[in-house]
Parts: sequence; C-alpha cells; structure tokens
Amino acid sequence: MIEFGTPSRVSLRQDTEQLLEQVNFAITEFNKLRPLSLDVKNRIKMAFLPDRVTSSLNMEGIVATRRQTLAIMDSMTINDSSSKSEQEVLNALRADELTFDSAEDGQKLNSTLLRQIHSLIEDQIGELPGEFRNKDVKISQASFTPPSHLQVPRLIAEMVDIFVNDDTAHPIVRAAWLHNRFTYIHPFLDGNGRTARLLQDFALLSGKLFPTGVPSAIRDDYYDALADADNNDWDDLVAIIANRQLNVIAKASGIAIEREERSKWVARLAQKADDKKKGAQHKQYLVWAHKMNEIQSAFEATAQEITEVSNVLSVEHQSFPIVEFKKWRDLGLGKRISATWFFSQTLIIDGERAYRFVFYFRKHTKFPSDPFIEDEPLISLRITGGKPHEKYDFGQFSDSEIRLRELLLHAEELYVYYFKGKMRKGRYEKIEEWTCDNELTVNDAIEHLYSDLFEIKNGV
Repeated sequence: MIEFGTPSRVSLRQDTEQLLEQVNFAITEFNKLRPLSLDVKNRIKMAFLPDRVTSSLNMEGIVATRRQTLAIMDSMTINDSSSKSEQEVLNALRADELTFDSAEDGQKLNSTLLRQIHSLIEDQIGELPGEFRNKDVKISQASFTPPSHLQVPRLIAEMVDIFVNDDTAHPIVRAAWLHNRFTYIHPFLDGNGRTARLLQDFALLSGKLFPTGVPSAIRDDYYDALADADNNDWDDLVAIIANRQLNVIAKASGIAIEREERSKWVARLAQKADDKKKGAQHKQYLVWAHKMNEIQSAFEATAQEITEVSNVLSVEHQSFPIVEFKKWRDLGLGKRISATWFFSQTLIIDGERAYRFVFYFRKHTKFPSDPFIEDEPLISLRITGGKPHEKYDFGQFSDSEIRLRELLLHAEELYVYYFKGKMRKGRYEKIEEWTCDNELTVNDAIEHLYSDLFEIKNGV
C-alpha cells in the first residue's frame, strides 16, 4: 500500500519546476487575450476535443478515429445499429462534457461526481457503470496490485479529501497527483484509465488551465511515468502534462490571435481610415505572422513524421504563442523584448535526449551577404540550442556543426542564413561569416538542419 502524500509535498527537479514556470508565463500571456468571443471559445474547444477524446479511447485499445468522433459530435446521438466503438465515442464525449461543465461551474471534486463520470464512460458497455468494483483485481504488466475492493470507498474518500483541501500546489502537480493516486486505487472494474484522464482535466480546468488529455502517441512514456509516480518520482508525469499544456496554450493563442487581431484590425481600419502607415504595418504583421506559423507547422509536421516512422529517432515539438503586434513592432524598433520563443524541438536517439534547439524572434542585423536593401526593420527567426537543460546563447549561437542560423521573411520571400564555416575579425571578437540563400524552401532548411543534427553532430 503506497502512502497518498499530498500534492503540496510533491518534490520536483529544477528543470521540471522551470517547465511549470513556462506554463505560468504562457497562460498569463494567453489571459491577456481575454475576454474571448463566443466564436473563439467554440473554435478553441473544437480544435482539441475530438483529438482528446479519440486519443483517450485509443490509449485503451478502443478503435476510434477523429472523423468518427466529429460525426458523433454533430448530433451527440447514435442509432440502434451503431457499433460498440461508436457507443464508446458517445460515452466519452458525454463524460468529457460533464467534466468540463462541472469544473467551469466551480464544483468541488467529490465521490458522486467521480462515479457520474465513470457511469457515462461505461454506459451500456461495462459492468457496474458508476459503481465501485465488487471484487479484487490484478492489472496485467503493472508493478503493483490494486488494494482490496473493500478498501476502495475509504481510499476514494481520503483521496478526494486530500485533493480538495490541499490546494496550494501548481494545478499541473495537483492534476498529476490526482491522476496517479486514482489509477493506483483502481476503483472500477473497467474504464479507470479514461476516468483518470478526465479527472486530470478536471483538476487542470479547476486551476484555470486547459484540459489536455494524454496523446496516445506517447502511450509507453505515459505508463512509465505513472509507474514512476507510484514511487513518488513525479517529474516525468508532470512534464508530460506540462508540455501538453504548453502546446494547447500555444495553439489556443493562435486561434484567439487570428480572430481577435483580425477583428481589431477591421475596426481600426473603419475608424481610422486615414492612418495608412499603422494600417499598413498591421497588415504586414498579419502576413508575417501567417508565414511564421506556416514555418512552425512545417517543423512540427516533420517532427511528427520522424517520430512515427522511426524506432530509433524521435523529435519532441513544443510551441509558444507568436509575438503580438505590439511586441513585433517594438522588436523592429530595437527594443529589448523578453519571452520571444516561438517553438523548440528536442531530438531523441534511442530514448536519450541528445540535443534541443529553440527558434526565437529578434530584429534582423544587416549582413554583407544580404541580397536586398534593408529599407525597414525586419524581424527574423533565429536559432539557438545545445544539450537539454543547458543554458543557451540567445545573442550569438555558434555551433560550428550546425549551419542554419536564421530564417527571414522580406517582401514575402524567404531568406535562409547559413554559417559559412569561417570567422572574420570584429571590433571586439571574431564573428561568424554567414551566407544568404533565397532559392530554398522551408522544407530545404528543415532537411539541412536535421541532417546536421542527426548525421554530423550525433553520427546517426
């Protein structure tokens, strides 16, 4: 029997604590976009709900597709001839809705709500929906045996009491604690995993964060993290939820910014038709932001494809909200702006994190290799990186084994800057010589970067 402990006494490594700080910063920045219109709220909900529900089902070996989930979402009903998997999808959607609404209404967790969520998950499918198990069970491939069924009501009551009253920990830590302790109790005959992931989302929503679920693509890492948490090693489980939270916040910010910024621009255009310069700048920003998001999406898609096709290589992708119009304009004026990270990727070889690179925004510095006349401030996408958990140089990245240095959009054309492998004498120190190529696509730049990282730097 493990000791429950409390969320507030969960001990984490420094890098995990820093990850939680990133979440705090990201949600603070997102909250500046509030209040959100009903349209934006619905778009954000629809952007994540189908994948969250489908992944939770797939995690348990239940065959369901995103298209199937979307079809059932339209009516929230199925017919008499529907398959078992369609019933599973409908149940998962109803349980998710109850979880979301309960948290949004400020309801405290209790045993009744917990059993109601499970009752919806197992409706017309499992044994004793909403009722605690009436016999002892063993979990295949698990390193522990769940407690006796006679102890389940008492343990659930104790778990709920701790969660409700110990509320000072970070919402993600509370979510991880609740998720793990619930799975350890294993109070139902079936549907425990799906219920646990919804309880995790309930905790996140109650802490004013987004529900995240757990992607089925990281199933093995997720189960390993749960096993580690059984022994009070919480870092991996907290990191999984935190990284997913950052990804959701970044995408939600993109949706909100797209709609809100467009609405603001239209309103300004109608009210200040004579302010041509400002209108032109904002239009330029919207074009720039769209192109930058396309670049980020190309990197993310490449990372996903590598992870899916290789048993040796994988790439973890993490997105951050794109800089707002004011920050973009301030960058162009040469002002010092913090928190301009756009996305990062961590390269994993045979399960070991080998290298992490970060793309961030800064004002472009004119180089002799520039094939254009710089007639206005330009915001570039710079790269930096190193071994995971190292401090990175955001001034002058100088890894000689990696060629890529900067991506720049000018007059809607892409310019890729590479290190030539030579140094020149500067005023105070030697400076890298760069070359610029505007004949390359984003995919060309990605291919060159991965080639340097995997083949040259890591010998793959």
